[in-house]
Amino acid sequence: MSLNTPARLATAIGVGALLLAAPAAAHAAAPPTPENSVGILTLLDTGGKVVAVGSTTAQPGFATVLAPAPCPAGFTDAARASVVPAGGKAMVISATIPLTNPAAPAAVPVLAVLDDYKLGSGATVALECLSVKGGIPVPAASVFSVGLDIAGTGYTVVPAPVLPSNPPTTAPGTTGPTTSPPTASATAPQSVPATAGAETAPGSQAASGSGRGDLASTGSATLPLLFGAGILSAAGAALLLRRRSKASHS
Repeated sequence: MSLNTPARLATAIGVGALLLAAPAAAHAAAPPTPENSVGILTLLDTGGKVVAVGSTTAQPGFATVLAPAPCPAGFTDAARASVVPAGGKAMVISATIPLTNPAAPAAVPVLAVLDDYKLGSGATVALECLSVKGGIPVPAASVFSVGLDIAGTGYTVVPAPVLPSNPPTTAPGTTGPTTSPPTASATAPQSVPATAGAETAPGSQAASGSGRGDLASTGSATLPLLFGAGILSAAGAALLLRRRSKASHS
């Protein structure tokens, strides 16, 4: 019995939906956030940059797990990283790292190849804060965590990290380096104080007419006039004396 046109159309739509859904079903999302998680981890590569995607076969799969806050009080002796596959148990993937500054967010280096732990299609990465008593590490009830969505040999961090790609380097409650404003000596033009007897610039002499060069030129110009006036005065005096002498003899 053949299907009519509407039935064929409905069948085609159903088959198409199944084909589209097949990759999604095979590519399961990362496990849900654990109930005891109190913050989202940041994964860093060997260069210190934030990891959003990576390879499960690389060594390391990521180089460092960085907590968003310090470990809780009473569990600041050390920390370690672990990975939990979907529906599985936690497996430690790092050494136990002593915390030298309990007030800073905990950071744990990781050298593991994720593919060695058979994580399947998704896993949770966790940072455990520890209290070490008699050499025995006791984990805190809470963890910091982030999810991994795994497909083939690649993984995607869930939730996706937020830019910038470099994490902050200052501890919580502190401010970054500040830049001092330029000092006055670096920006303001320096004035040269006037000194006694300092010569005036040639430009200012020409403008004011009070320079020594003007005085010298004025004196040299009037010297011939003064000399001529002296000669005329002497001649006049001699003529006057001669007339008086003649008057007295007559």
